[in-house]
Formats: sequence, structure tokens, C-alpha cells
Amino acid sequence: MSGAKRVHYIDNLRWITVFLLVLYHAAMAYNTWGEANYIFFSEIPAIAAIVTFISPWFMPLLFLLAGISSCFSLRKRTTSRFLLERAIRLGIPLLIGLTVINPILSYVADVTHNGYDGSFFSHYGIYFTRFTDLTGYDGGFTLGHLWFIAVLLLISVISCGIISVAKALSPHPVSAPADQEGSPEGTTTLKKGHTGKTIACILLALTAVAAYEVKPLGKPLIVYFCLYLLGYCLCSMESGKTFAEKLAKGKWIFTAVFLAVSVADIVLFHYVSGYETLNTVCSYLAFITGVTALFSLGHDYLDYEGKWSKRNAKISYTFYIVHFPIVVLTQYILMKTGINDIGNFILTNLIAYPLTYALSITRMKK
Repeated sequence: MSGAKRVHYIDNLRWITVFLLVLYHAAMAYNTWGEANYIFFSEIPAIAAIVTFISPWFMPLLFLLAGISSCFSLRKRTTSRFLLERAIRLGIPLLIGLTVINPILSYVADVTHNGYDGSFFSHYGIYFTRFTDLTGYDGGFTLGHLWFIAVLLLISVISCGIISVAKALSPHPVSAPADQEGSPEGTTTLKKGHTGKTIACILLALTAVAAYEVKPLGKPLIVYFCLYLLGYCLCSMESGKTFAEKLAKGKWIFTAVFLAVSVADIVLFHYVSGYETLNTVCSYLAFITGVTALFSLGHDYLDYEGKWSKRNAKISYTFYIVHFPIVVLTQYILMKTGINDIGNFILTNLIAYPLTYALSITRMKK
């Protein structure tokens, strides 16, 4: 990961994960844990299991990948330039999304949950004055899915400060005499900074695991922050590439454990009661092994760039921003036709995926 060559599996892992969100958010309308969502039909465990399977690892993986990407970006930019780029790339879409995209989600929620019968544009008066839990499920103001962009922007700023301080405090490389006979010629460079980064990686990983159930504002923000920094540290280490290669050697073990605990997590959460502690353990393990397995599989099988994958990587950000209102509007319109819940779920995915993709491609060409 420390070379100058672009690491394509990072891009491919990102767009594949982002593309799962249509399926994920379509399934949210059938959740079994009482979340209102922007539109809700009925509790269907088989569909809600999709959310249960994806939830433990998909956002942690995105923040890990974001941290790795930030490392590459900071090699080409000064910190101030990086922050300016982040403010433009993240801040502007966030503001546009909060004023154009998320009002759609809030409007549908108010109509389906509260019986609101006003127009969409008149609902703006409610959207910008009703501030409750920020979910928007009651028709009020919401960060919606754009919370990810807001948190990523905040983490990017804080991380740059931490990284700058760490660089200022890190010791300069020192040299020590080579060993006696049989040792390499010249000197052996002792990089204390490398040891410090290794310790930092271990602490960040342990903190992320320990804070998995700590959710200020309803999100495991500490986990995301730690994984972002972990991605940066791994990428910045000279041994980062070696570490990724060693990790990938255990990919099938990680994958087997990941699938096993994920199935157990689904069964215990949706179909069997009385095993809450075991369910929590399985969710923890699904998070740990899920991120590890997918990163390892990506390292070995996704490090390529074709025309299709390159295009998908380019549109993934736009895809993320526009997918949710398309999903919710599709579900709402199909509901009006009287189609049953299962049919709604299937057709929503069949319609929302190509529609979101087409809109994202159109945006890319402009």
C-alpha cells in the first residue's frame, strides 16, 4: 500500500460496498426492530436479515478505505490543500443534499407515517422548522444517509490535526552500526517511527473493537474514527503492503468464520430469543471478521482496473448520494399500485438499481 502505483482493490471494494446500499435501504422498509424508516410496510425477517448481515461491517469498511485513500491523497497535497479539497468535495454535496435530496425522504415519511396531505414544496416549511431526532422519520429535518459525508468531513479535519501533531513529535530516523561478522554491509536503519505506527495500529484496532457498541448520536462514531486512522496508518507504513499480503493469506479462514457468525447473528436476532449476549458476540465477530475477510479478498481478487470497474469507481460517490431518495420514491409509487410487500421489494431493486446507475453516469458526464 505504500507504493506510488494506484491500488485498484481499494477503489473496487468501495464501489461494491456502496452499490449494496440500494438493497440495504430497500430492506429497511421491512425491519423487525421497530425502526420507522422513511417508509415502512411490514416486518419480514427474511428481508430484514439483509440489513442484519450487512450492518456490522459495511460502514466500518468504508471508513477504513477512506483512511487509506486519505493517505494517498496527502502524499500529493499539503494538509491545507487536502482540507480544502475535502471541504469542496464533501461539504458542497452535503449542503445540496440537505436542501434538495433529504427533503424528499422527509416528505415521504410525513405522508406515510403522519398522513401529511400538503404539497412537496409546502413541506419545506416543516422540514426546516421541525428539529427532533434528525432521522426525519417524523417529517422533520434529517441528515439521512448523508450523515456519512458529514462524519467523514469531521473525521478528516480532526485526523489531519492528529497526523500533523504525530509527525511533529515523531523521532527522526537514526542509524546504528551493523552487527559483527555475517551482518549486512553498511548500517542498519532503526525507524522508531515505524514502531510507533505499529503500536498505534494495534491500539486503534483494539479501541475500534471495544467501542463497537458505544453509539453517541446512534452511530458507532469512535469505531469509524479509529478505522479511518487505522487505514491511514497502515497505508503510511513501509510494511503496509507486506501486512496486507500476510493478512490475505488467511482470507478463507476469515471468510469462513465471517459467514458462520453472520448466519448465527441472523438466526439469533430474527428467529431465536433468549440469547442476547451470544447474539452480541456474533455481531462483534461479524464486524471484525467481515472487515478483515472482505479486505483480504479484495486484496487478492479485486486489484485490477477495467473499463467497467473504473467507471463504477468514478460514479460511486454520486451513486451513494442519490440512491436513497430513488429507493424510497420507488417504494412509495409501487405502494400506490397496490402491489404486495414482497413484490414491492423485488421491483424496487429492479427499478432503483438501473435508475440510480443511469443518473450517476449522467452526472459523471456533465
